[in-house]
Amino acid sequence: MYLSTSEGNILQKRKLGRTGLEVSVIGFGGTWISELSMEDAKKVVRRAFELGINYIDTAKLDGDSEEKIGAALEDVRDECVIATKTGSRTDWDAYSDIKCSLKRLKTDRLDIIQLHGIDDEKTLGKALSLGGALEACKRARSEGLVDFIGITGHKPHVLVKAIKTNEFDLVLVPINIVTRQALEELVPLAKSMNIGVVAMKPLSAKTSNLITCLYTPSLSLLSDEPDLRELLGPDKATMVKTALRFILAQDVSSVVVGFRSTLEVEISVEVGENYMGLTSYEKERFNVKLDGYCRDCGLCLPCPQSLNIPAILRFYTLYRAYNLRNWAKKLYGGLEVKADRCVRCGECEPRCPYQLPIMEMLAEANVDLA
Repeated sequence: MYLSTSEGNILQKRKLGRTGLEVSVIGFGGTWISELSMEDAKKVVRRAFELGINYIDTAKLDGDSEEKIGAALEDVRDECVIATKTGSRTDWDAYSDIKCSLKRLKTDRLDIIQLHGIDDEKTLGKALSLGGALEACKRARSEGLVDFIGITGHKPHVLVKAIKTNEFDLVLVPINIVTRQALEELVPLAKSMNIGVVAMKPLSAKTSNLITCLYTPSLSLLSDEPDLRELLGPDKATMVKTALRFILAQDVSSVVVGFRSTLEVEISVEVGENYMGLTSYEKERFNVKLDGYCRDCGLCLPCPQSLNIPAILRFYTLYRAYNLRNWAKKLYGGLEVKADRCVRCGECEPRCPYQLPIMEMLAEANVDLA
């Protein structure tokens, strides 16, 4: 039975590309329920289901979230779309992962199995090669253990190469108000190929080499940063809703949110009830010119001076494009090696596939962020 947080409102669904599956625009990310007791986790998962969330995304690497999701949804399994992942790169290991996930999720089939964390071309090549993980996924599909195959990663340029093989039915990628690289090429390409797009990490932003959540660990507010409050809203609930509304305005089927409480579920579900697109004010507020910005591919590295070039240019973009100036300076201040270490050796620029004037950008970042 699907209930609603607001009388008369129903959580919307969208078609997941060529799979034909109808999935809730707000999906359930299983990462954080591994920190809850079995009973508390079941309550959170069940509340999500009651409010219309039918897209459930988890992974073998997400602690015991598969077991908790399986226990919570066993009696309504066929009313859900369950997607899990294998982080293995070889046929035998990936097939073993799939069999184990089936047991933990208490089901005889997976709606979706995804190759997990494909973040560079070498890893992609290994997964797609003879004896690679993709073979296991296709074998499981032929045996009726899996319906569809997806791929996940944090580097859109790698995922573009992956979906061009036409082996994948959906792609899971970070998209949020300050992480828009996937919107440039990956999402339009996926749409043209009728490949489903699911957004992850809606409430987190990459800082240096780590992912720093705006909400820790899921929707719990970390961002007392005035800049972020000005961008997203004055309070926790408003910030969450603003961040999710931006993503739902893109060509995505669902956005998966990591939940730890029923309140977090209810706040997020409200966004997907009768969602009618962005307001004129929001469109103007979210309009950011990103010409000539770093796509965070990392191909400019390594730097002989040990500069984390993508991180510096990420903060430079936050400062210049998003006007998150104080936050950008704070993040930049946490780097051990600053942009003034650049000796203009020129090794980075020929490696940049976007032909960015990296040395000039580093010099400007040093002035703006110091």
